[in-house]
Amino acid sequence: MKFTALLVSSALFLATMTTAQVPAYEAARVSKCKMPGVVAYTFDDGPYLYNDQLLEILKKKNVVATFYLVGQMVNKTLQQQGSLKKMLEHGHQLASHTYTHSNLDLMTEAEMKSEISRTSDVMFANSGVRPRYMRAPEGRCADACTKVMKELGLVISYWNVDTNDWRHVGEKTPALAVQKSMEELNKVIVQDSNPATDSFILLQHEIHQFSVEHLADVVIDAILKKGYRFVSMEECIGEPAYLEGSVVPTPSTNPVAPTATVSGSPTSTTGAGAGAGSGNGGVTVPTTSAAKSDNGAGIKAAAGWSLGLTAAASALGLALF
Repeated sequence: MKFTALLVSSALFLATMTTAQVPAYEAARVSKCKMPGVVAYTFDDGPYLYNDQLLEILKKKNVVATFYLVGQMVNKTLQQQGSLKKMLEHGHQLASHTYTHSNLDLMTEAEMKSEISRTSDVMFANSGVRPRYMRAPEGRCADACTKVMKELGLVISYWNVDTNDWRHVGEKTPALAVQKSMEELNKVIVQDSNPATDSFILLQHEIHQFSVEHLADVVIDAILKKGYRFVSMEECIGEPAYLEGSVVPTPSTNPVAPTATVSGSPTSTTGAGAGAGSGNGGVTVPTTSAAKSDNGAGIKAAAGWSLGLTAAASALGLALF
């Protein structure tokens, strides 16, 4: 009896220690959907030159996506400003990736709030919506950042599978870049997952030419063949996409996208699943992802066979890695 009691006590102690070791901010992240059989396809760092092309691919495949936009990128050109309404009209969801794509964990509370409010303002001016979902640059949003985002009523978005497309922009051919970008997805989703029990938030970028022109089709086909359904982050998590006062147009060209909801006053939310962070600087990495897939300001384009280092990065004065 004493031996049994000791075993039970030890098990409870280990369980308590395991729980205690999980940082509080990880519990506030959403990194998988709340229902099985779905994939939220998310694109970071835009809008960029290839957005129209990406929208056509998604339309052709009947796929809905969520775009995490950088405020400075929205303001870059008239074309990029106009892309926000196009994305909404195609039935996609808009979300925030901050204004300058800088590390939120190095900022004061006021600076963090400014990053969010400036992005919200520029998105509202060009689309009529204020996003409720945000994703931290480089995946960095520890305790102080999490506190601020929750106070603002935002959903802190992470992921549990990553194309790592930004790592492969310098490959000799688009085909090789696609092959390497599919490695994690093939293992995590195609080989090891079950649509009856699993769900995913998939991270990719719209600023790399090969990622739009060659990778997106391959990703979509692999996921559909496995038996998953694509959903917006709103449907994935079950929290409204936009803050109060947003005016969302009825989707006109993408029949798979649910009609977006104009939310009331937001409340903070906690996410399902373990958080995902940056592989850079010692930040926690998602259990199924090799590293955070954001690349500085998200403005690093394909080299060699693509565009070389895009002028957008130097124009914005943003760090690339």
